[in-house]
Amino acid sequence: MVMSTVEVRPHNVALATHDRTSISPPRSSQPNSDLSRPQALARQYTPASYSVSGMMLTQGQQNATSVQIATRSYQVIGVELSKIKQGLTRAMQMGHAQSSSLQQGLSGAKKIIEQTLDASRFDGQKVIDNQLELKLNRADIRRFSIPGLDVNRLNGKAEQIRLDFPHGQSVMVDFDGQANGEQVVKMLDRSLIPLGLRASLSEQGSIIFEAPEKAYGQMQKQVRVTGQGHRFPAGQSNVMTLQAEPEGIAELNFDLGSREGLKRSIAKVNKLLWQTRTGLEQANSIKAELNGQIQTLHQQASVISPDQVEDKFKALDLQSGSFSSALMALSAQANVKRHSVVALLRN
Repeated sequence: MVMSTVEVRPHNVALATHDRTSISPPRSSQPNSDLSRPQALARQYTPASYSVSGMMLTQGQQNATSVQIATRSYQVIGVELSKIKQGLTRAMQMGHAQSSSLQQGLSGAKKIIEQTLDASRFDGQKVIDNQLELKLNRADIRRFSIPGLDVNRLNGKAEQIRLDFPHGQSVMVDFDGQANGEQVVKMLDRSLIPLGLRASLSEQGSIIFEAPEKAYGQMQKQVRVTGQGHRFPAGQSNVMTLQAEPEGIAELNFDLGSREGLKRSIAKVNKLLWQTRTGLEQANSIKAELNGQIQTLHQQASVISPDQVEDKFKALDLQSGSFSSALMALSAQANVKRHSVVALLRN
Protein backbone atom coordinates (compact mmCIF):
# COMPACT_ATOMS: atom_id res chain seq x y z
CA MET A 1 0.00 0.00 0.00
CA VAL A 2 1.45 3.29 -1.06
CA MET A 3 0.95 6.26 1.22
CA SER A 4 1.25 9.79 -0.11
CA THR A 5 1.27 13.06 1.73
CA VAL A 6 -0.04 16.21 0.14
CA GLU A 7 0.79 19.60 1.61
CA VAL A 8 -1.77 22.30 0.95
CA ARG A 9 -0.39 25.82 1.49
CA PRO A 10 -2.65 28.78 2.30
CA HIS A 11 -3.35 31.15 -0.51
CA ASN A 12 -3.52 34.33 1.56
CA VAL A 13 -7.25 34.13 1.71
CA ALA A 14 -8.87 36.61 4.11
CA LEU A 15 -11.06 34.74 6.59
CA ALA A 16 -14.29 36.13 7.88
CA THR A 17 -15.63 35.80 11.43
CA HIS A 18 -15.40 32.28 13.08
CA ASP A 19 -12.92 31.13 10.40
CA ARG A 20 -15.61 31.03 7.78
CA THR A 21 -14.70 31.81 4.26
CA SER A 22 -17.00 33.36 1.75
CA ILE A 23 -16.96 31.54 -1.58
CA SER A 24 -17.98 33.88 -4.32
CA PRO A 25 -19.39 32.26 -7.44
CA PRO A 26 -18.06 33.12 -10.90
CA ARG A 27 -19.25 36.35 -12.47
CA SER A 28 -21.34 34.51 -15.03
CA SER A 29 -23.47 32.77 -12.40
CA GLN A 30 -24.76 36.00 -10.81
CA PRO A 31 -25.05 38.79 -13.31
CA ASN A 32 -26.46 41.09 -10.63
CA SER A 33 -23.52 40.66 -8.23
CA ASP A 34 -21.34 43.44 -6.85
CA LEU A 35 -18.93 43.17 -9.75
CA SER A 36 -21.44 44.89 -11.98
CA ARG A 37 -21.16 48.14 -9.92
CA PRO A 38 -18.56 50.11 -11.87
CA GLN A 39 -21.28 51.57 -14.07
CA ALA A 40 -23.35 52.57 -11.04
CA LEU A 41 -20.32 54.02 -9.30
CA ALA A 42 -19.46 56.00 -12.36
CA ARG A 43 -22.93 57.53 -12.32
CA GLN A 44 -23.02 58.08 -8.54
CA TYR A 45 -19.67 59.87 -8.05
CA THR A 46 -18.64 62.81 -10.17
CA PRO A 47 -14.84 62.95 -10.47
CA ALA A 48 -13.19 66.16 -9.32
CA SER A 49 -11.84 68.19 -12.22
CA TYR A 50 -8.45 69.05 -10.67
CA SER A 51 -5.23 68.80 -12.61
CA VAL A 52 -1.66 70.00 -12.33
CA SER A 53 -2.03 72.12 -15.44
CA GLY A 54 -5.22 73.64 -14.03
CA MET A 55 -3.47 74.61 -10.80
CA MET A 56 -0.55 76.09 -12.73
CA LEU A 57 -3.00 78.02 -14.85
CA THR A 58 -4.65 79.52 -11.76
CA GLN A 59 -1.27 80.50 -10.30
CA GLY A 60 -0.24 82.07 -13.58
CA GLN A 61 -3.44 84.12 -13.72
CA GLN A 62 -2.86 85.34 -10.15
CA ASN A 63 0.69 86.41 -10.98
CA ALA A 64 -0.56 88.15 -14.11
CA THR A 65 -3.05 90.11 -11.98
CA SER A 66 -0.28 91.10 -9.55
CA VAL A 67 1.92 92.29 -12.42
CA GLN A 68 -0.96 94.29 -13.86
CA ILE A 69 -1.49 96.04 -10.51
CA ALA A 70 2.24 96.77 -10.29
CA THR A 71 2.29 98.20 -13.83
CA ARG A 72 -0.48 100.69 -13.07
CA SER A 73 1.22 101.68 -9.81
CA TYR A 74 4.58 102.24 -11.50
CA GLN A 75 2.92 104.51 -14.04
CA VAL A 76 1.39 106.70 -11.32
CA ILE A 77 4.61 106.74 -9.29
CA GLY A 78 6.67 107.70 -12.35
CA VAL A 79 4.40 110.67 -13.07
CA GLU A 80 4.62 111.97 -9.47
CA LEU A 81 8.41 111.51 -9.26
CA SER A 82 8.77 113.46 -12.50
CA LYS A 83 6.73 116.29 -10.99
CA ILE A 84 9.00 116.29 -7.93
CA LYS A 85 12.12 116.41 -10.08
CA GLN A 86 10.73 119.27 -12.18
CA GLY A 87 9.90 121.26 -9.06
CA LEU A 88 13.34 120.76 -7.53
CA THR A 89 15.12 121.57 -10.80
CA ARG A 90 13.07 124.74 -11.26
CA ALA A 91 13.78 125.79 -7.67
CA MET A 92 17.52 125.33 -8.16
CA GLN A 93 17.46 127.37 -11.38
CA MET A 94 15.16 130.13 -10.16
CA GLY A 95 16.25 130.27 -6.52
CA HIS A 96 12.74 129.85 -5.05
CA ALA A 97 13.43 126.77 -2.94
CA GLN A 98 11.67 128.12 0.14
CA SER A 99 8.37 128.97 -1.57
CA SER A 100 5.30 127.49 0.06
CA SER A 101 3.86 126.37 -3.29
CA LEU A 102 6.94 124.24 -3.96
CA GLN A 103 6.83 122.63 -0.53
CA GLN A 104 3.13 121.88 -0.89
CA GLY A 105 3.69 120.39 -4.34
CA LEU A 106 6.50 118.15 -3.12
CA SER A 107 4.54 116.98 -0.08
CA GLY A 108 1.43 116.32 -2.17
CA ALA A 109 3.33 114.28 -4.76
CA LYS A 110 5.05 112.19 -2.10
CA LYS A 111 1.71 111.51 -0.39
CA ILE A 112 0.23 110.26 -3.67
CA ILE A 113 3.22 107.94 -4.12
CA GLU A 114 2.83 106.54 -0.59
CA GLN A 115 -0.90 105.99 -1.11
CA THR A 116 -0.24 104.27 -4.44
CA LEU A 117 2.35 101.96 -2.87
CA ASP A 118 0.01 101.05 -0.05
CA ALA A 119 -2.81 100.30 -2.51
CA SER A 120 -0.66 98.18 -4.86
CA ARG A 121 -1.77 94.89 -3.33
CA PHE A 122 -3.08 91.57 -4.53
CA ASP A 123 -4.87 89.34 -2.03
CA GLY A 124 -3.70 91.66 0.76
CA GLN A 125 0.01 91.43 -0.16
CA LYS A 126 1.99 94.37 -1.54
CA VAL A 127 3.65 93.84 -4.88
CA ILE A 128 6.07 96.82 -4.79
CA ASP A 129 8.33 97.45 -1.81
CA ASN A 130 9.54 100.68 -0.23
CA GLN A 131 12.53 100.84 -2.61
CA LEU A 132 10.16 100.56 -5.60
CA GLU A 133 11.37 97.07 -6.43
CA LEU A 134 8.90 94.58 -7.90
CA LYS A 135 8.44 91.77 -5.39
CA LEU A 136 5.34 89.66 -5.83
CA ASN A 137 5.86 87.75 -2.57
CA ARG A 138 8.04 89.75 -0.16
CA ALA A 139 7.18 93.42 -0.72
CA ASP A 140 5.90 93.77 2.87
CA ILE A 141 9.36 93.05 4.36
CA ARG A 142 11.45 95.98 5.60
CA ARG A 143 15.21 95.83 6.12
CA PHE A 144 17.02 98.02 8.63
CA SER A 145 20.16 98.31 10.70
CA ILE A 146 20.97 99.66 14.15
CA PRO A 147 23.71 102.31 14.03
CA GLY A 148 26.85 101.07 15.76
CA LEU A 149 25.93 97.37 15.65
CA ASP A 150 28.76 96.24 13.39
CA VAL A 151 30.81 93.03 13.54
CA ASN A 152 33.95 94.82 12.32
CA ARG A 153 33.78 97.51 14.99
CA LEU A 154 36.07 96.65 17.93
CA ASN A 155 35.97 93.00 16.85
CA GLY A 156 38.70 92.11 19.36
CA LYS A 157 36.62 93.31 22.31
CA ALA A 158 34.30 90.87 24.10
CA GLU A 159 30.90 92.39 24.88
CA GLN A 160 27.33 91.29 25.47
CA ILE A 161 24.75 93.61 23.94
CA ARG A 162 21.11 93.45 24.88
CA LEU A 163 18.48 94.45 22.32
CA ASP A 164 15.06 95.29 23.74
CA PHE A 165 12.21 95.32 21.24
CA PRO A 166 8.59 96.42 21.83
CA HIS A 167 6.19 94.24 23.85
CA GLY A 168 8.92 93.14 26.29
CA GLN A 169 10.88 91.05 23.78
CA SER A 170 14.69 91.00 24.00
CA VAL A 171 17.70 89.14 22.62
CA MET A 172 21.42 89.08 23.38
CA VAL A 173 24.24 89.67 20.90
CA ASP A 174 27.38 87.97 22.19
CA PHE A 175 30.67 89.34 20.87
CA ASP A 176 33.30 87.09 22.50
CA GLY A 177 36.26 88.63 20.66
CA GLN A 178 37.10 85.30 18.99
CA ALA A 179 34.17 84.13 16.84
CA ASN A 180 33.89 85.59 13.36
CA GLY A 181 31.06 87.87 12.37
CA GLU A 182 29.11 85.20 10.47
CA GLN A 183 28.87 82.96 13.55
CA VAL A 184 27.69 85.87 15.72
CA VAL A 185 24.98 86.80 13.23
CA LYS A 186 23.85 83.17 12.83
CA MET A 187 23.34 82.86 16.59
CA LEU A 188 21.49 86.18 16.63
CA ASP A 189 19.28 85.06 13.73
CA ARG A 190 18.21 81.93 15.63
CA SER A 191 17.28 84.05 18.62
CA LEU A 192 15.21 86.45 16.49
CA ILE A 193 13.09 83.82 14.70
CA PRO A 194 10.57 83.45 17.61
CA LEU A 195 10.12 87.25 17.49
CA GLY A 196 9.23 87.17 13.79
CA LEU A 197 12.52 88.86 12.81
CA ARG A 198 15.59 87.74 10.89
CA ALA A 199 19.21 88.90 10.78
CA SER A 200 21.93 88.73 8.15
CA LEU A 201 25.38 90.17 7.56
CA SER A 202 26.06 92.83 4.96
CA GLU A 203 29.24 93.03 2.92
CA GLN A 204 30.31 96.05 4.96
CA GLY A 205 29.90 94.18 8.26
CA SER A 206 26.64 95.75 9.41
CA ILE A 207 23.94 93.52 10.90
CA ILE A 208 20.83 93.80 8.72
CA PHE A 209 17.48 93.01 10.32
CA GLU A 210 14.32 91.99 8.49
CA ALA A 211 10.82 92.58 9.84
CA PRO A 212 7.27 92.77 8.48
CA GLU A 213 6.36 96.32 7.53
CA LYS A 214 3.80 96.65 10.31
CA ALA A 215 6.28 95.51 12.96
CA TYR A 216 8.92 97.84 11.52
CA GLY A 217 6.60 100.80 12.01
CA GLN A 218 5.95 99.78 15.61
CA MET A 219 9.68 99.54 16.36
CA GLN A 220 10.51 103.12 15.41
CA LYS A 221 11.91 104.90 18.49
CA GLN A 222 11.11 101.75 20.49
CA VAL A 223 14.32 99.66 20.23
CA ARG A 224 16.69 99.99 23.17
CA VAL A 225 20.32 98.87 23.27
CA THR A 226 22.42 98.17 26.37
CA GLY A 227 26.14 97.38 26.11
CA GLN A 228 29.10 96.96 28.43
CA GLY A 229 31.01 100.11 27.62
CA HIS A 230 32.74 99.18 24.35
CA ARG A 231 30.39 99.38 21.42
CA PHE A 232 27.51 100.78 23.46
CA PRO A 233 27.37 102.47 26.88
CA ALA A 234 26.84 100.28 29.93
CA GLY A 235 24.07 100.77 32.45
CA GLN A 236 20.94 102.50 31.21
CA SER A 237 19.60 101.42 27.84
CA ASN A 238 19.64 103.83 24.92
CA VAL A 239 16.80 104.36 22.44
CA MET A 240 18.11 103.79 18.90
CA THR A 241 16.88 105.20 15.61
CA LEU A 242 16.50 102.46 13.01
CA GLN A 243 18.28 103.00 9.72
CA ALA A 244 16.41 101.78 6.64
CA GLU A 245 18.53 99.53 4.39
CA PRO A 246 18.36 100.93 1.82
CA GLU A 247 16.28 104.10 2.01
CA GLY A 248 13.16 104.36 -0.07
CA ILE A 249 9.99 106.36 -0.47
CA ALA A 250 9.22 106.45 3.26
CA GLU A 251 12.61 108.05 3.96
CA LEU A 252 12.47 110.50 1.04
CA ASN A 253 12.91 114.07 2.24
CA PHE A 254 13.87 117.27 0.50
CA ASP A 255 16.71 119.54 1.59
CA LEU A 256 15.61 122.94 0.33
CA GLY A 257 17.97 125.03 2.43
CA SER A 258 20.88 125.20 0.00
CA ARG A 259 21.90 124.52 -3.55
CA GLU A 260 23.85 121.43 -2.45
CA GLY A 261 20.80 120.20 -0.58
CA LEU A 262 18.72 120.56 -3.74
CA LYS A 263 21.31 118.60 -5.70
CA ARG A 264 21.23 115.77 -3.16
CA SER A 265 17.43 115.75 -3.28
CA ILE A 266 17.44 115.58 -7.10
CA ALA A 267 19.95 112.71 -6.95
CA LYS A 268 17.61 110.76 -4.65
CA VAL A 269 14.68 111.35 -6.99
CA ASN A 270 16.74 110.30 -10.02
CA LYS A 271 17.60 107.03 -8.29
CA LEU A 272 13.94 106.38 -7.55
CA LEU A 273 12.99 107.25 -11.13
CA TRP A 274 15.57 104.78 -12.41
CA GLN A 275 14.16 102.07 -10.12
CA THR A 276 10.65 102.88 -11.33
CA ARG A 277 11.66 102.41 -14.97
CA THR A 278 13.50 99.19 -14.09
CA GLY A 279 10.48 97.83 -12.22
CA LEU A 280 8.14 98.76 -15.08
CA GLU A 281 10.36 97.01 -17.63
CA GLN A 282 10.55 93.96 -15.38
CA ALA A 283 6.76 93.93 -14.98
CA ASN A 284 6.25 94.11 -18.76
CA SER A 285 8.74 91.28 -19.28
CA ILE A 286 7.04 89.08 -16.69
CA LYS A 287 3.63 89.91 -18.15
CA ALA A 288 4.69 88.81 -21.64
CA GLU A 289 6.21 85.60 -20.27
CA LEU A 290 3.11 84.82 -18.20
CA ASN A 291 0.80 85.42 -21.15
CA GLY A 292 2.76 82.87 -23.17
CA GLN A 293 2.68 80.33 -20.34
CA ILE A 294 -1.05 80.84 -19.73
CA GLN A 295 -1.81 80.38 -23.42
CA THR A 296 0.19 77.14 -23.46
CA LEU A 297 -1.56 75.87 -20.32
CA HIS A 298 -4.97 76.69 -21.82
CA GLN A 299 -4.11 74.41 -24.70
CA GLN A 300 -2.84 71.63 -22.44
CA ALA A 301 -5.46 71.84 -19.69
CA SER A 302 -7.92 69.23 -21.02
CA VAL A 303 -9.87 67.95 -18.02
CA ILE A 304 -11.77 64.66 -18.49
CA SER A 305 -15.51 65.17 -18.19
CA PRO A 306 -17.77 62.88 -16.09
CA ASP A 307 -19.25 61.41 -19.29
CA GLN A 308 -15.78 60.46 -20.51
CA VAL A 309 -15.03 58.80 -17.19
CA GLU A 310 -18.26 56.79 -17.42
CA ASP A 311 -17.39 55.65 -20.96
CA LYS A 312 -13.99 54.44 -19.73
CA PHE A 313 -15.70 52.47 -16.94
CA LYS A 314 -18.00 50.85 -19.49
CA ALA A 315 -15.10 49.91 -21.73
CA LEU A 316 -13.19 48.49 -18.79
CA ASP A 317 -16.23 46.52 -17.67
CA LEU A 318 -16.75 44.94 -21.09
CA GLN A 319 -13.12 44.16 -21.75
CA SER A 320 -12.45 42.59 -18.36
CA GLY A 321 -15.44 40.23 -18.19
CA SER A 322 -13.65 36.95 -19.12
CA PHE A 323 -10.70 37.80 -16.90
CA SER A 324 -12.99 38.52 -13.93
CA SER A 325 -14.85 35.22 -14.43
CA ALA A 326 -11.63 33.23 -14.45
CA LEU A 327 -10.36 35.10 -11.41
CA MET A 328 -13.52 34.47 -9.39
CA ALA A 329 -13.47 30.76 -10.30
CA LEU A 330 -9.92 30.43 -9.04
CA SER A 331 -10.84 32.36 -5.91
CA ALA A 332 -13.73 29.99 -5.23
CA GLN A 333 -11.43 27.00 -5.48
CA ALA A 334 -8.81 28.62 -3.28
CA ASN A 335 -11.37 29.44 -0.60
CA VAL A 336 -12.04 25.76 0.17
CA LYS A 337 -10.96 24.91 3.73
CA ARG A 338 -7.84 22.83 4.35
CA HIS A 339 -9.69 19.86 6.00
CA SER A 340 -12.06 19.69 3.01
CA VAL A 341 -9.14 19.32 0.61
CA VAL A 342 -7.53 16.63 2.75
CA ALA A 343 -10.80 14.72 2.90
CA LEU A 344 -11.20 14.89 -0.85
CA LEU A 345 -7.68 13.64 -1.39
CA ARG A 346 -8.21 10.70 0.93
CA ASN A 347 -11.34 9.76 -0.95
